[in-house]
Amino acid sequence: MVSMMTFGSDGSLTARAHYRESVELAVQRNGNSVGLLDAWALVKRRMRLLASVIVGCTLLSAIASFTLPKTYTASSELVLERKDVRPFATDASLTSLDRDRSAAETEMDVLQSRQFAGRVVDRLKLINNPSFNPYAGGAKQSRDIGGGLLRQFQRMFGIDRAPDPVRNVPDLKTQRDRAISSLLPQFDVSRTGESLAVRITVSNPEPKLAQQIANTIANLYVESSLEFKQDERIADKQRALNTGGAVGFLRQSMTQPLLVTLRSEEARLLQTRAEIAAKFGKNHPQMIDADSQIAGVRRMIEEEVRRILLDLEAESLKPSARIVSAAELPNSPSFPKASIMVPAAFAGSTLLAFLLALLFEATDTRIRSGQRTAELLRIPNLGYVPKLPKHLSSLGTKRSSCIPDWSNVTSAEAERSIYMASRFSEAKQLHRVVMITSCRHNIANASTAWGIATAAAADGRPTAFVNLDFHQHSVLYLKSMGRSPELVERYLKNEATLSDVVQTIPTLPGLGFLDATLAMTEPFRSIDSDKLCDLILALKQSGYDFIVLHAPPVLTSGDATWLAPFVDGVILMVSWGETTEDQLLAAVSQLRMNHAPLIGTAINQVNPEVHKRHRYGGYVITSKRFPTSGWIRSLSRGNGATADRLPKEAATSPVLSARAAPKSPSNIV
Repeated sequence: MVSMMTFGSDGSLTARAHYRESVELAVQRNGNSVGLLDAWALVKRRMRLLASVIVGCTLLSAIASFTLPKTYTASSELVLERKDVRPFATDASLTSLDRDRSAAETEMDVLQSRQFAGRVVDRLKLINNPSFNPYAGGAKQSRDIGGGLLRQFQRMFGIDRAPDPVRNVPDLKTQRDRAISSLLPQFDVSRTGESLAVRITVSNPEPKLAQQIANTIANLYVESSLEFKQDERIADKQRALNTGGAVGFLRQSMTQPLLVTLRSEEARLLQTRAEIAAKFGKNHPQMIDADSQIAGVRRMIEEEVRRILLDLEAESLKPSARIVSAAELPNSPSFPKASIMVPAAFAGSTLLAFLLALLFEATDTRIRSGQRTAELLRIPNLGYVPKLPKHLSSLGTKRSSCIPDWSNVTSAEAERSIYMASRFSEAKQLHRVVMITSCRHNIANASTAWGIATAAAADGRPTAFVNLDFHQHSVLYLKSMGRSPELVERYLKNEATLSDVVQTIPTLPGLGFLDATLAMTEPFRSIDSDKLCDLILALKQSGYDFIVLHAPPVLTSGDATWLAPFVDGVILMVSWGETTEDQLLAAVSQLRMNHAPLIGTAINQVNPEVHKRHRYGGYVITSKRFPTSGWIRSLSRGNGATADRLPKEAATSPVLSARAAPKSPSNIV
């Protein structure tokens, strides 16, 4: 018998303690860093989700870009004049007023006012356009807002209402207001920073109409600014005439530097003339000279005023804005644009897909990794057991109905590695009674327990396998034996000996097994704690060095919990991709309430290819050995394959000959 040292000569930690320490270090390392390999593993695990979201959203955006109604955009640009000239303003400072930010914003508000939009409607006669006025042309039917799809939906559910053929058409003022309300959302006026350049942008389903509206808005604003100046000029001129004429009005109100100087000179000369008049008569030469100087200054003032008046009147005939860019006919729609929508949808759907993948990854608590079970329970994972290939299970053969050599088909090495990993405990005592249970029902639980028992028998240890799982996922091969499982119940009633109960296989003499499922299914079970202890003690006294108890799942039966005190170790089976973390923690909690000596976990039903491709960690040991077609046919017939009718291939079991002959090549995934 091969021994295993668990203590150092200097009293160092046991192997289990070292394992726990390494697990804690691994948990800390994995919790603090996420590398590119982890991200790539996430992509592999959620490839279908990522591909479906990205392809679906991108395809929808591509379809939408070609089916949505097209919108064309045309834009024109005009520049506001920096000077606002008002020749006859009462305030002289307004004749040269710089446009500031507030003045420019005011002009933009004017462009977007309903009054100005009404002028555009009138100029283009949009009141006769059905897209702006639903009552254009005296239409007798309402516009189909929902389209043909809505009509079909209404007919399907019987809510289709025919429009009223006779309706009242509102007056022209109401129709004009409706057209104005439809026009305002279609154009926008903007400028950049302190610039006086104003951009007019118009969006409309018809490209020609969009161009016309943009150019009309610009032209009307220029015309409106000119009309405003002319109206102001007429009003101010009339006000100037009422105060002595335009020349006299401007002569007193203008603040041009030359006029201010001339008026100052005139005032000085008048003062000088008054001083001379006090001394001399009006015919005195000095008086005549002073009068001539005053007359000359006044002529200069009047000439300057007339010149300024001509300049200001000429300037007032110019509009306060000018068009610098007319709208051109748009050749392509501004919305939808496939060149923008499809890449944007691809980028957005990629981000959404990764967020969904992270969400599903965080909420998916199904166990697929032994490292995760070690993090949760702080006990080792003893190994991975691969599932039966599809081409074998499709022939009607069940993994749990196998003969001992059947375990060599796919999982012999994995079950043997689990047995070897569970041989010793923390102390130097060898495990003798091991209970194998699970969190939930799975067809592979019984077969894995059976494979561990056969691996122990093949290792040279006298092994007893006791099936205590009364559920439907049982080892069906036990029922195909010649002896009746009812002998167990007879033994419990002291009506038979142990040798009558224990069944054997000629090809594997070191293995004895019995099925207590019938005794476990009775309304009042024949197996209690005392009788179970007696049964285990009897098996030990009969020379069985290793006893495997296959118990029902923890979460569906209390048998595994009350069996815990009678065993030396417990192996908890976890179904790959089915058992959740909550189920695992609940099962371990129930076992530990009864002080179950947990050895570790074993993950079965593992898909080796998916496990490796998705980088769940750990190694799945699989065998390349498969049974012959005659063997499969004999097993697929059900209970007819007894120990006396075993095929010749079973007589040379690879497990039995493992110590004498080289093993078949194994593949570590």
